[in-house]
Amino acid sequence: MMNCAESREQLVLHIEQLLDESEERRLAEHLAGCRSCRAELKELEILQQRLASSGRVAAEGSLEEPVMDRIIREQNVRLKSAAQAGAGLCLRRVLMKSPMTRVAAAAVAVIACVLAFSMWRDTTSVTLAGVVAKVEQIQSYLYRESATTRDQSGGDYTLEATVLTSNVYGVKTEQTTVKAGNGQETRLLMYLLPRKKSIVILNLTEKQHGRRELDDATLANMKIDTRDPREMIKRLLACKYSELGTAVIDGVTVQGYATTDPAYLGNTGENLSARLWVDVQTLLPVRYELEMDIREGVHISAVQEGYQWDIPVVAGDFEPDIPADFTADPMDGTPMPSYSDQGMIDALRIAADFTGRYPETLDHDALQRLVKAMTDALDREDGNPAVQQFREELKNAGSKEAAMRVSQGRFMKLMTLTMFPLMLAGQGAEPVYHGDVVTPSDAELPLMRWKISDGQYRVIFGDLQAETVTADVLAELEAALPK
Repeated sequence: MMNCAESREQLVLHIEQLLDESEERRLAEHLAGCRSCRAELKELEILQQRLASSGRVAAEGSLEEPVMDRIIREQNVRLKSAAQAGAGLCLRRVLMKSPMTRVAAAAVAVIACVLAFSMWRDTTSVTLAGVVAKVEQIQSYLYRESATTRDQSGGDYTLEATVLTSNVYGVKTEQTTVKAGNGQETRLLMYLLPRKKSIVILNLTEKQHGRRELDDATLANMKIDTRDPREMIKRLLACKYSELGTAVIDGVTVQGYATTDPAYLGNTGENLSARLWVDVQTLLPVRYELEMDIREGVHISAVQEGYQWDIPVVAGDFEPDIPADFTADPMDGTPMPSYSDQGMIDALRIAADFTGRYPETLDHDALQRLVKAMTDALDREDGNPAVQQFREELKNAGSKEAAMRVSQGRFMKLMTLTMFPLMLAGQGAEPVYHGDVVTPSDAELPLMRWKISDGQYRVIFGDLQAETVTADVLAELEAALPK
């Protein structure tokens, strides 16, 4: 029977169709009973497919283009030295026989990168590329998080949380937030349930519960969570980072990595500093640290630790148990704001209908100014149709509680104005907003745009119509913007 070491030596040749029938049969028998080798083969096949077009990485799947670019750069020295030490014989064999290499010189890059991918798999040194591959195989995990927010205007807060994540069942978070000034404590138990497309929140302090419904776009965006350690590692690999050397944490020898690159979190903050410490034996994270200014006067510091990887979970771990003495909160059963292009359009329309213009920016302060402007509009008798319609909805709600649901539902939609761009930035989609120069009457001008693939951009125009355009068309549109 073939063992795992022999199997890994055969995987690249299998992909390149260079094994004879007996070798293919032995490899197939081994793969049938070995989950880890099947996972490695799948990753190699994905990598090959992404590199097959002129040796470039397609921007889809779990290893994005900047990540794979970093892998290639990081392994270049190993590839050259290995070739000089004898791996060149294997490379020449592949170059001579592979159907891919006979098509174009671009296939040379394909093979070189596939070999590099295999080589860092076999090395005992720690690379972030190796950590990415390791955590991608994790199906469930748990960690502890501690965070402190220092807000010069709103006071300081501390947060302690335990997060349990399953690729199948969702995310369960137990967290306690304490306001430093008066010691006020809020304890929450939250469930993100992808199968039910909802979030369930139990406020253990107020003895309330509530369910928020999610649309497909919002659910998909929530899966790309900056608190997810797997996502954070891939983001780190995709930006500028440095190695910190080794240290010992809780008796474990770890390798450290650090970045101060604002692109790490999509340029969503300033004075950023992130550190990741990885077990040199298991290639799994042990501790993660983050500090940044999320806006002027507000500084956050956070630590994740106590990771437990691939722990057993069952469906019952993610089934909310609502105590009998809990009451439904005012927003129970309402949909979450849609973090999508349609959700963005809806929120911009509310702003324009109430105030006659779009917010100049999409930051936290701009949202506060918008809410104040909308509240002021409700207090005026100026004949604004949107304001009159909103008053009628509140009047016809039937009860104070129902009116509160209507009001909060309308204002919650505005959260998309800040949250959606942050999500896009975190995903590397490069969102740009032109609300300072584009008005509701500018039907031909781009109000907002973001990247959806190489050379393709989604654009929301001043009349709130949306289109997908090429980079060349976008350049023409933005050239027409008022200076």
